[in-house]
Amino acid sequence: MKRRTRKTITRISVLLFFTGTIFYFHKQVVRFGYLVYREYEWRNFPENIYSGPIDVPTNYSVNGIDVSRWQSNLDWKKLSALNSKGDTIPLSFALIKATEGILWEDPMFEDNWANAKKAGVTRGAYHYFKPNASPTLQAKNFIGSVALKQGDLPPVLDIEERGSNSKQEFVKSVKIYLQIIEQHYHCKPIIYSNVNFIENYLADDFSTYQFWIANYYVDKPATSGNIKWAFWQYRDRVRIAGCNECVDMNVFKGSQEDFNAILIQ
Repeated sequence: MKRRTRKTITRISVLLFFTGTIFYFHKQVVRFGYLVYREYEWRNFPENIYSGPIDVPTNYSVNGIDVSRWQSNLDWKKLSALNSKGDTIPLSFALIKATEGILWEDPMFEDNWANAKKAGVTRGAYHYFKPNASPTLQAKNFIGSVALKQGDLPPVLDIEERGSNSKQEFVKSVKIYLQIIEQHYHCKPIIYSNVNFIENYLADDFSTYQFWIANYYVDKPATSGNIKWAFWQYRDRVRIAGCNECVDMNVFKGSQEDFNAILIQ
C-alpha cells in the first residue's frame, strides 16, 4: 500500500509539474504573439498622437490613467495630459489591468507594471471580475500575477456585469473574492464600476468600500450620497503624449497627502 501511495503521489506531482509548465509556456506564447501583433499594427497603421486640449475637472490635483492590453508602446516617461489652457498636467498614477476570470493575465501587464515603477508613476493593479466563474479561483489568479509592494495602490476589482446570477448570489460571490484578496494583501480593495451599476448592485452591500467610479462627460459625478468614491474615471478615449492609443482619464478625490495615505504602507 505504501509503495502504491508513493507511486500515486509521484504521478500526481509529475502531472501537476507538466500541467504548470504547459500553462506557463502557453501564457508566454500568447503574450509574445500579442506583442508581435501590436508591433505590426503600430508600424503599419500609425495614428497621430492627440496633442489638443481636454476638459480636466477642476479642483483635483492628483491625475492618472488606466491602461490594459489595448495600449501598446507606452512611453511611461513621456505620459502627460493637457488641460483646457494647454498646460501640461503630470500623471501621478496608473491603474493597470492585471487579470480577468480564473486563468487570463493581460499580455501587457508585466511590461506596464515594471515600466510604471521605473518611471516613478504610482501603480495599481485591477482584476476584471467574471460573475459566473469561481471567485476563489479568480482571487488566486490575481494573487498569482500581482505582487503589491509598499507605495502601490490597494488592489482593485473591476465589476461591470452581473451575469446570470441572482443579486444575492452575485453579491455573495463578490464578497468571497474581496475577502480572499483583503486577507492576502492586508488592505481593503477598491471597487470599480459605472455609477448606475454601483447604485443598482453594489452600493447597499459594499458601503464600507471605496469606489473608483466611471461617469463620463459631466462636470461632477452624478452619485448618491451612499457611494464613497476615491477615484473618478471622467473621460474615455483620450489621446495623450507617450501612448499611441486612447486612454481613460482619472482623478483622485483629495489632496496629494490624502492620496499618499491610501497607498500600501
